[in-house]
Amino acid sequence: MSSVTENLEIAPQRVAKLSWRVRFALLAILIIAVATVFFTNQLLTERFTQSTKQRAQLRLALYSGNLVSELQRNSIVPRLLGSDAELIGALSSKDYQRTSQRLLSLVDEIGAAAILLLDANGRVVAATDRNRLGENQRNSSQFVDAARAAGTVFTTAQQDTGVYDFAYSRRVVANNKSLGVIVVEVDLRKFQSAWAGISDAVIVSAPTGSILLATEKTWLGVPEEDALSRRSAPSSIKRAIQATQDWTVLPAEAYLRGKAVMRQEIRVPFRGWKMVLFTTYGGIRQRVNAVLALRNYGVFDISSAVFLSTLTANVDACFVFSKGI
Repeated sequence: MSSVTENLEIAPQRVAKLSWRVRFALLAILIIAVATVFFTNQLLTERFTQSTKQRAQLRLALYSGNLVSELQRNSIVPRLLGSDAELIGALSSKDYQRTSQRLLSLVDEIGAAAILLLDANGRVVAATDRNRLGENQRNSSQFVDAARAAGTVFTTAQQDTGVYDFAYSRRVVANNKSLGVIVVEVDLRKFQSAWAGISDAVIVSAPTGSILLATEKTWLGVPEEDALSRRSAPSSIKRAIQATQDWTVLPAEAYLRGKAVMRQEIRVPFRGWKMVLFTTYGGIRQRVNAVLALRNYGVFDISSAVFLSTLTANVDACFVFSKGI
Protein backbone atom coordinates (compact mmCIF):
# COMPACT_ATOMS: atom_id res chain seq x y z
CA MET A 1 0.00 0.00 0.00
CA SER A 2 2.89 2.30 0.78
CA SER A 3 4.42 1.73 -2.70
CA VAL A 4 1.16 2.70 -4.34
CA THR A 5 1.09 5.86 -2.30
CA GLU A 6 4.65 6.72 -3.34
CA ASN A 7 3.74 6.18 -7.02
CA LEU A 8 0.77 8.47 -6.58
CA GLU A 9 3.11 11.19 -5.31
CA ILE A 10 5.87 10.70 -7.94
CA ALA A 11 3.67 10.44 -11.06
CA PRO A 12 2.07 13.92 -10.78
CA GLN A 13 5.55 15.35 -10.28
CA ARG A 14 6.67 13.76 -13.57
CA VAL A 15 3.60 15.01 -15.35
CA ALA A 16 4.15 18.49 -13.93
CA LYS A 17 7.79 18.46 -14.98
CA LEU A 18 6.85 17.41 -18.50
CA SER A 19 4.16 20.09 -18.60
CA TRP A 20 6.72 22.81 -17.81
CA ARG A 21 9.01 21.40 -20.48
CA VAL A 22 6.22 21.80 -23.03
CA ARG A 23 5.66 25.38 -22.02
CA PHE A 24 9.34 26.21 -22.14
CA ALA A 25 9.77 24.58 -25.57
CA LEU A 26 6.78 26.39 -27.02
CA LEU A 27 7.98 29.70 -25.57
CA ALA A 28 11.44 29.16 -27.03
CA ILE A 29 10.00 28.30 -30.43
CA LEU A 30 7.79 31.38 -30.31
CA ILE A 31 10.76 33.65 -29.52
CA ILE A 32 12.85 32.06 -32.28
CA ALA A 33 9.98 32.40 -34.75
CA VAL A 34 9.45 36.09 -33.98
CA ALA A 35 13.17 36.83 -34.19
CA THR A 36 13.45 34.88 -37.45
CA VAL A 37 10.56 36.73 -39.05
CA PHE A 38 11.88 40.11 -37.90
CA PHE A 39 15.46 39.70 -39.10
CA THR A 40 14.44 37.84 -42.27
CA ASN A 41 12.03 40.63 -43.10
CA GLN A 42 14.79 43.22 -42.69
CA LEU A 43 17.35 41.29 -44.68
CA LEU A 44 15.08 40.31 -47.56
CA THR A 45 13.45 43.74 -47.77
CA GLU A 46 16.82 45.46 -48.05
CA ARG A 47 18.08 42.95 -50.60
CA PHE A 48 14.95 43.06 -52.78
CA THR A 49 14.81 46.85 -52.51
CA GLN A 50 18.35 47.17 -53.81
CA SER A 51 17.50 44.83 -56.67
CA THR A 52 14.40 46.88 -57.50
CA LYS A 53 16.40 50.11 -57.40
CA GLN A 54 18.97 48.71 -59.80
CA ARG A 55 16.26 47.70 -62.26
CA ALA A 56 14.67 51.14 -61.90
CA GLN A 57 18.00 52.81 -62.68
CA LEU A 58 18.37 50.66 -65.78
CA ARG A 59 14.88 51.65 -66.92
CA LEU A 60 15.71 55.31 -66.32
CA ALA A 61 18.86 55.02 -68.42
CA LEU A 62 16.84 53.38 -71.20
CA TYR A 63 14.07 55.99 -71.06
CA SER A 64 16.59 58.83 -71.05
CA GLY A 65 18.49 57.33 -73.96
CA ASN A 66 15.34 56.96 -76.05
CA LEU A 67 14.32 60.54 -75.27
CA VAL A 68 17.69 62.00 -76.24
CA SER A 69 17.84 59.85 -79.37
CA GLU A 70 14.46 61.17 -80.51
CA LEU A 71 15.57 64.75 -79.93
CA GLN A 72 18.87 64.30 -81.75
CA ARG A 73 17.19 62.63 -84.71
CA ASN A 74 14.78 65.53 -85.13
CA SER A 75 17.39 68.23 -84.51
CA ILE A 76 19.09 67.70 -87.88
CA VAL A 77 15.87 67.93 -89.91
CA PRO A 78 15.47 71.75 -89.90
CA ARG A 79 19.02 72.15 -91.19
CA LEU A 80 18.36 69.76 -94.07
CA LEU A 81 14.99 71.29 -94.95
CA GLY A 82 16.34 74.82 -94.55
CA SER A 83 18.57 74.24 -97.56
CA ASP A 84 15.99 72.29 -99.59
CA ALA A 85 15.78 73.81 -103.07
CA GLU A 86 12.06 73.05 -103.48
CA LEU A 87 11.12 74.78 -100.23
CA ILE A 88 13.34 77.77 -101.01
CA GLY A 89 11.75 78.03 -104.45
CA ALA A 90 8.23 77.90 -102.95
CA LEU A 91 9.01 80.70 -100.49
CA SER A 92 10.66 82.81 -103.19
CA SER A 93 7.80 82.42 -105.70
CA LYS A 94 5.06 82.21 -103.03
CA ASP A 95 3.73 79.14 -104.79
CA TYR A 96 2.83 76.56 -102.15
CA GLN A 97 0.54 74.24 -104.07
CA ARG A 98 2.79 71.19 -103.77
CA THR A 99 4.77 72.19 -100.69
CA SER A 100 2.49 70.48 -98.19
CA GLN A 101 2.70 67.26 -100.18
CA ARG A 102 6.46 67.56 -100.07
CA LEU A 103 6.39 67.83 -96.28
CA LEU A 104 3.98 64.90 -95.99
CA SER A 105 6.40 62.69 -97.90
CA LEU A 106 9.10 63.51 -95.36
CA VAL A 107 7.23 63.35 -92.05
CA ASP A 108 6.76 59.58 -92.14
CA GLU A 109 10.45 59.00 -92.80
CA ILE A 110 11.49 61.39 -90.05
CA GLY A 111 8.92 60.33 -87.48
CA ALA A 112 8.20 63.91 -86.42
CA ALA A 113 4.89 65.00 -84.93
CA ALA A 114 4.43 67.68 -87.61
CA ILE A 115 6.37 69.88 -90.02
CA LEU A 116 5.39 73.48 -90.71
CA LEU A 117 6.68 76.01 -93.20
CA LEU A 118 6.21 79.65 -92.21
CA ASP A 119 6.71 82.62 -94.49
CA ALA A 120 8.54 85.79 -93.49
CA ASN A 121 5.40 87.09 -91.74
CA GLY A 122 4.94 84.00 -89.60
CA ARG A 123 1.96 82.58 -91.50
CA VAL A 124 1.78 78.81 -92.02
CA VAL A 125 1.96 78.32 -95.78
CA ALA A 126 2.59 74.55 -95.77
CA ALA A 127 2.03 71.85 -93.17
CA THR A 128 1.68 68.13 -92.74
CA ASP A 129 -1.65 68.88 -91.05
CA ARG A 130 -3.66 70.86 -93.58
CA ASN A 131 -5.97 72.13 -90.84
CA ARG A 132 -3.15 74.35 -89.68
CA LEU A 133 -2.69 76.14 -92.98
CA GLY A 134 -3.10 79.88 -92.58
CA GLU A 135 -2.26 79.95 -88.86
CA ASN A 136 -0.49 83.09 -87.73
CA GLN A 137 2.54 82.21 -85.57
CA ARG A 138 4.26 85.54 -85.79
CA ASN A 139 4.36 85.85 -81.99
CA SER A 140 5.16 82.22 -81.27
CA SER A 141 8.52 81.43 -79.69
CA GLN A 142 9.44 78.96 -82.40
CA PHE A 143 9.15 81.69 -85.05
CA VAL A 144 10.58 84.59 -83.05
CA ASP A 145 13.58 82.66 -81.69
CA ALA A 146 14.40 81.17 -85.08
CA ALA A 147 14.14 84.53 -86.85
CA ARG A 148 16.67 85.99 -84.42
CA ALA A 149 19.12 83.07 -84.44
CA ALA A 150 21.60 82.01 -87.06
CA GLY A 151 21.14 78.28 -86.46
CA THR A 152 18.57 75.78 -85.24
CA VAL A 153 16.73 76.59 -82.03
CA PHE A 154 14.74 74.38 -79.68
CA THR A 155 11.58 75.69 -78.03
CA THR A 156 8.95 74.43 -75.62
CA ALA A 157 5.47 75.91 -75.49
CA GLN A 158 2.61 75.00 -73.18
CA GLN A 159 -0.89 74.81 -74.62
CA ASP A 160 -4.03 75.95 -72.84
CA THR A 161 -4.72 72.31 -71.95
CA GLY A 162 -1.40 72.13 -70.10
CA VAL A 163 0.30 69.88 -72.67
CA TYR A 164 3.73 70.95 -73.91
CA ASP A 165 4.80 71.20 -77.54
CA PHE A 166 8.44 70.67 -78.44
CA ALA A 167 9.89 71.95 -81.69
CA TYR A 168 13.08 72.64 -83.59
CA SER A 169 12.97 75.62 -85.93
CA ARG A 170 15.40 77.29 -88.30
CA ARG A 171 15.41 80.18 -90.75
CA VAL A 172 15.20 79.47 -94.47
CA VAL A 173 17.76 81.74 -96.06
CA ALA A 174 18.57 82.43 -99.73
CA ASN A 175 21.05 85.05 -100.95
CA ASN A 176 21.49 86.29 -97.36
CA LYS A 177 17.78 87.02 -97.18
CA SER A 178 15.42 85.38 -94.68
CA LEU A 179 12.47 83.88 -96.56
CA GLY A 180 10.72 82.11 -93.70
CA VAL A 181 11.09 79.50 -90.99
CA ILE A 182 10.88 75.71 -91.07
CA VAL A 183 9.45 74.14 -87.91
CA VAL A 184 9.77 70.46 -86.93
CA GLU A 185 7.61 69.47 -83.98
CA VAL A 186 9.05 66.61 -81.95
CA ASP A 187 6.69 63.90 -80.75
CA LEU A 188 7.85 63.39 -77.16
CA ARG A 189 4.36 62.78 -75.80
CA LYS A 190 4.40 59.28 -77.27
CA PHE A 191 6.84 58.30 -74.53
CA GLN A 192 4.28 59.15 -71.85
CA SER A 193 1.97 56.37 -73.02
CA ALA A 194 4.85 53.90 -73.25
CA TRP A 195 6.06 54.74 -69.73
CA ALA A 196 2.57 54.50 -68.26
CA GLY A 197 2.26 50.91 -69.43
CA ILE A 198 5.51 49.81 -67.74
CA SER A 199 6.29 52.00 -64.74
CA ASP A 200 4.19 53.39 -61.91
CA ALA A 201 5.01 57.04 -62.66
CA VAL A 202 7.62 58.92 -64.69
CA ILE A 203 8.21 62.66 -65.02
CA VAL A 204 10.62 64.83 -67.00
CA SER A 205 11.18 68.32 -65.67
CA ALA A 206 13.03 71.41 -66.85
CA PRO A 207 15.78 73.17 -64.84
CA THR A 208 13.10 75.60 -63.62
CA GLY A 209 11.30 72.67 -61.98
CA SER A 210 8.24 72.64 -64.24
CA ILE A 211 7.18 69.16 -65.34
CA LEU A 212 7.31 68.85 -69.14
CA LEU A 213 6.36 65.18 -69.54
CA ALA A 214 4.50 62.93 -67.11
CA THR A 215 2.47 59.76 -67.04
CA GLU A 216 -0.13 61.74 -65.05
CA LYS A 217 -1.49 64.65 -67.11
CA THR A 218 -2.45 66.72 -64.08
CA TRP A 219 1.23 67.02 -63.18
CA LEU A 220 2.20 68.95 -66.32
CA GLY A 221 3.44 72.48 -65.82
CA VAL A 222 3.89 72.35 -62.04
CA PRO A 223 6.92 71.53 -59.86
CA GLU A 224 7.37 67.98 -58.63
CA GLU A 225 6.62 68.86 -55.00
CA ASP A 226 3.31 70.47 -55.93
CA ALA A 227 2.38 67.60 -58.22
CA LEU A 228 2.93 64.97 -55.55
CA SER A 229 1.07 66.94 -52.90
CA ARG A 230 -2.08 67.29 -54.97
CA ARG A 231 -5.12 65.36 -53.78
CA SER A 232 -7.98 65.15 -56.23
CA ALA A 233 -11.01 62.89 -56.63
CA PRO A 234 -10.82 59.32 -55.26
CA SER A 235 -10.46 57.95 -58.79
CA SER A 236 -7.31 60.02 -59.34
CA ILE A 237 -3.86 59.45 -57.92
CA LYS A 238 -3.56 60.37 -54.24
CA ARG A 239 -0.06 61.19 -53.22
CA ALA A 240 1.90 63.32 -50.80
CA ILE A 241 5.53 63.55 -49.81
CA GLN A 242 5.73 62.26 -46.23
CA ALA A 243 8.58 61.41 -43.90
CA THR A 244 7.26 58.13 -42.57
CA GLN A 245 8.40 54.58 -41.97
CA ASP A 246 6.96 51.81 -44.12
CA TRP A 247 6.59 48.21 -42.90
CA THR A 248 9.48 47.38 -45.20
CA VAL A 249 11.82 49.03 -42.65
CA LEU A 250 13.11 51.36 -45.35
CA PRO A 251 11.85 54.98 -45.36
CA ALA A 252 9.16 55.77 -47.93
CA GLU A 253 10.38 58.44 -50.33
CA ALA A 254 6.92 59.39 -51.62
CA TYR A 255 3.34 58.18 -51.83
CA LEU A 256 1.69 57.27 -55.12
CA ARG A 257 -1.97 56.19 -55.28
CA GLY A 258 -1.79 55.89 -51.51
CA LYS A 259 1.15 53.47 -51.68
CA ALA A 260 4.71 54.00 -50.54
CA VAL A 261 7.08 54.35 -53.49
CA MET A 262 10.79 54.74 -54.03
CA ARG A 263 12.11 57.68 -56.04
CA GLN A 264 14.91 57.34 -58.60
CA GLU A 265 16.36 60.32 -60.48
CA ILE A 266 18.66 60.72 -63.47
CA ARG A 267 20.00 63.71 -65.34
CA VAL A 268 18.97 63.83 -68.99
CA PRO A 269 21.90 65.06 -71.11
CA PHE A 270 19.77 67.72 -72.77
CA ARG A 271 19.26 71.31 -71.58
CA GLY A 272 19.53 70.36 -67.92
CA TRP A 273 16.40 68.20 -67.97
CA LYS A 274 15.77 65.73 -65.16
CA MET A 275 13.89 62.42 -65.24
CA VAL A 276 12.33 60.87 -62.14
CA LEU A 277 10.86 57.38 -61.80
CA PHE A 278 8.54 56.32 -58.97
CA THR A 279 8.33 52.58 -58.27
CA THR A 280 6.01 50.95 -55.74
CA TYR A 281 7.11 48.50 -53.07
CA GLY A 282 4.37 46.07 -54.12
CA GLY A 283 6.71 43.63 -55.85
CA ILE A 284 9.07 43.68 -52.88
CA ARG A 285 6.24 42.94 -50.43
CA GLN A 286 5.06 39.98 -52.49
CA ARG A 287 8.53 38.42 -52.67
CA VAL A 288 9.24 38.97 -48.97
CA ASN A 289 5.83 37.63 -47.95
CA ALA A 290 6.37 34.49 -50.03
CA VAL A 291 9.67 33.72 -48.31
CA LEU A 292 8.28 34.51 -44.85
CA ALA A 293 5.27 32.28 -45.48
CA LEU A 294 7.51 29.32 -46.31
CA ARG A 295 9.71 29.97 -43.28
CA ASN A 296 6.75 30.36 -40.93
CA TYR A 297 5.30 27.13 -42.28
CA GLY A 298 8.54 25.37 -41.38
CA VAL A 299 8.56 26.85 -37.88
CA PHE A 300 4.94 25.76 -37.43
CA ASP A 301 5.87 22.20 -38.42
CA ILE A 302 8.72 22.14 -35.92
CA SER A 303 6.60 23.53 -33.09
CA SER A 304 3.84 21.04 -33.88
CA ALA A 305 6.33 18.17 -33.78
CA VAL A 306 7.73 19.32 -30.44
CA PHE A 307 4.26 19.77 -28.99
CA LEU A 308 3.14 16.31 -30.15
CA SER A 309 6.29 14.65 -28.88
CA THR A 310 5.97 16.22 -25.44
CA LEU A 311 2.26 15.46 -25.37
CA THR A 312 3.03 11.81 -26.20
CA ALA A 313 5.57 11.76 -23.39
CA ASN A 314 2.90 12.96 -20.99
CA VAL A 315 0.47 10.27 -22.15
CA ASP A 316 3.14 7.59 -21.85
CA ALA A 317 3.97 8.73 -18.33
CA CYS A 318 0.35 8.53 -17.34
CA PHE A 319 0.07 5.08 -18.92
CA VAL A 320 3.10 3.79 -17.04
CA PHE A 321 1.72 5.25 -13.87
CA SER A 322 -1.62 3.50 -14.35
CA LYS A 323 0.10 0.14 -14.94
CA GLY A 324 2.14 0.61 -11.84
CA ILE A 325 -1.02 0.97 -9.83
